[in-house]
Amino acid sequence: MDFDSLLSEVGDFGRYQIALFFLICLPASLPSAFSAFNQPFVVGQPEHHCKLPHGRDDLSPIKGIATEEELSCRQYNQTEVDLLKNVSEKKFEYAKRNLALIPCQMGWEYDNSTYIDSLVTEFDLVCDNKGWVDFTSTAFYIGSFIGNILFGYVADKFGRRVSFFTILITLVLFGTINAFVVDVQSFTIMRFLTGLPFPALFQIPFIVSMEFMGKSGRIFSGIMIDVFFGVAMTLLGVLAMVIRRWRQLTFFCNAPFVILFVYYFLLPESPRWLVSVGKFAEAKQIIARIAKVNGRNDIDIDELIIRLRSNRRNSATDINRHNVYDLFKTPNLRKKTLLVTYIWFINAIVYNGLTFNISNLPVDDYVSFIINGAVELPAYFLVWPLLGCVGRRWTLASSMLLAGLACISTMFSPSATEHPWIIAGLAYVGKFGIAGSFAVIYIFAGELYPTVVRAIGMGMSSMVAGLGLILGPHLVRLGDSMRILPLMIMGTMSVSAGVASFFLPETLGAPLPQTLEEAEAFGKAKKCSCWFGAGRSRSFGRRDEMAQEHLDHKGSSSEECDDFKNQLMLMTPRAGRSRSFGRRDEMAQEHLDHKGSSSEECDDFKNQLMLMTPSLRR
Repeated sequence: MDFDSLLSEVGDFGRYQIALFFLICLPASLPSAFSAFNQPFVVGQPEHHCKLPHGRDDLSPIKGIATEEELSCRQYNQTEVDLLKNVSEKKFEYAKRNLALIPCQMGWEYDNSTYIDSLVTEFDLVCDNKGWVDFTSTAFYIGSFIGNILFGYVADKFGRRVSFFTILITLVLFGTINAFVVDVQSFTIMRFLTGLPFPALFQIPFIVSMEFMGKSGRIFSGIMIDVFFGVAMTLLGVLAMVIRRWRQLTFFCNAPFVILFVYYFLLPESPRWLVSVGKFAEAKQIIARIAKVNGRNDIDIDELIIRLRSNRRNSATDINRHNVYDLFKTPNLRKKTLLVTYIWFINAIVYNGLTFNISNLPVDDYVSFIINGAVELPAYFLVWPLLGCVGRRWTLASSMLLAGLACISTMFSPSATEHPWIIAGLAYVGKFGIAGSFAVIYIFAGELYPTVVRAIGMGMSSMVAGLGLILGPHLVRLGDSMRILPLMIMGTMSVSAGVASFFLPETLGAPLPQTLEEAEAFGKAKKCSCWFGAGRSRSFGRRDEMAQEHLDHKGSSSEECDDFKNQLMLMTPRAGRSRSFGRRDEMAQEHLDHKGSSSEECDDFKNQLMLMTPSLRR
């Protein structure tokens, strides 16, 4: 018996799991979003120009001739202007054009209509100093990349509870200190340390919840955690709009989450992790609690633990001998690994880039951020039914193509000055699409990687995607030369990832690959398919394969094989929906009896039969 089978006995998606999910994951989404994405407001860059002596507007560059950067960062030399005035007062304005511009001598004056203050205005991080803005963002995501590895190790070595509270201490401590720094260098160091808990603070509670659930609750959980994150992003925009000061915003994005330490009395250790490290006594207590809350009081927990312990001894050696190199040894699995990693990487760049790109949109930064967060919610709720209707591949591809085409379309839009909401609206459609793909890729990747290297594969792809998070803010900086340039680049990237999605096999209704051999065989014969459905001929081919498998196990004659094929034929749409379901279950049980297999293998066999009945999938 494996752990999923045990959960099915005590309830794999009952009252206990639902309560735990909403109790843990919803609050944990807030600090994750607040700490990572308050950066656009903290380093908000308002309109600015050189601070000049009173009454000396003649030192400003000439509008219409000077570039936008010169108007913001340069002035004329006061001595040269005074000398020119004395020599030729009448021709002064014309002659001034030939004077050289110099950096601002007295600092800068800022437009405070959007930001009352920010890190940029307090430490003058503009013009020649603006590189610090990108550096602080890079420091955060480098910390995130390191923290993902560090806290992943802590979670696997010392448990989910230890990891969660270590992450929480790191976030609250360094995030709060960041509100009191005295220079940009200190801010950058603290920003790096604050980055360590992200995205681990988001992932660990989610992992805990998922490890308490069976297969039936995982799509629900995968979508709802994204919904929580979208809500958190929207709330962050509202909070920033109300506060409008970077120190106060930084404080309120970190310090209040000290309240989450009450989870010390509420958050259980993952029983799946306890079993993996051989702590069966502790796992038994938690499993008994799950059974009690889910109303499964008649279950013999001791018997389940004995069977689970026996299964772990038999399978531990096989699982432990695998590593990341196994993902690249065979061509089909290597192709899927590279495609998943590339799509995930592009998703991270575009999602992060569109979030930070609010400064390049011709609308208010706060309003733009709030809308950016709000459009994620309908995206997640739309993706949810599509995953079970049209499949993972088509949902992922269409989401990324929608995001890409919307962003690219900004190059054909009217003037941003005359129609600002057209460009902004297209950017929001892009965020809608990329948010939908964000929800799909995690589920899709987990179904494509085989069980024996699933954690390794997901971890590797996630780490590479972390590098994409670093690049997002730097793409936004390209908007200094042309505001829609970041959107065009991100749109092109998203389209390329959407096209790449078509080269992955569909996993809807398919049994998850358990071994490297199964993963290599899964989808191997399929080429790029851009159409719905598996096709009638492929269903017939699989029918013949399964009939032959049945023949092999029964040791029957070819006539019996033909009989079995004919029985499978009865499950086509003409046979009727209720009849198909009943016969499907009977044949799955017959297959189980002959193979001597587990109930999980029976379920997998049922799923394969389901794939051959298109009307049932609809």
